[in-house]
Amino acid sequence: MKFFASLYNLLFDQKTFFAENKPAGLKIPILITAVYAVVSALVSIPLLGEAAALVPAELSGIIIGTGVISTLIMTFITWVFVSALFFACLKFIGYAVCSFKDILSVCSYVSVILIISSVLTLLVWFIGAAPAVLLLALQGVFLLWSIPVWYFGFAAVCDIPAKKLKMSIAVPVILMVVVSLFSLIGA
Repeated sequence: MKFFASLYNLLFDQKTFFAENKPAGLKIPILITAVYAVVSALVSIPLLGEAAALVPAELSGIIIGTGVISTLIMTFITWVFVSALFFACLKFIGYAVCSFKDILSVCSYVSVILIISSVLTLLVWFIGAAPAVLLLALQGVFLLWSIPVWYFGFAAVCDIPAKKLKMSIAVPVILMVVVSLFSLIGA
């Protein structure tokens, strides 16, 4: 029962979650990120199937396999990159006292929200091709949902004033929004 209470708190009451579950170690964060990687890879298979249909049949398996493996690897690379971005902002903007391991740990908890995002995106895809603007709005909702996880998670593992913490989170979030907008424009 504690698992479901913790999951509920992570999703809807992040302050309580991080008060009761201060991140320690990387076992659980790696497990959470691995589950997200597998879910992302599974969600990408229908899209990869569409791409594979456009090439000769003997190459379709290679395309799907390469896409799934790439998704698994890129999930972990993205986790480390986003953690490094937050770590740099926390250190240079907020002069926070924390370790990169702590930041990795907190950033992995966002993967739970991203799992929900992936599944919901797959469901939208099964209904029909959604306009890119709708998918961007969906990304925005999940990005906003992630902010309290970062805020209360970093507050739990870092020694940093609240004002500097807000600024240290705002910079990467703004960068994520800009990247999303440019990817929409480029698509």
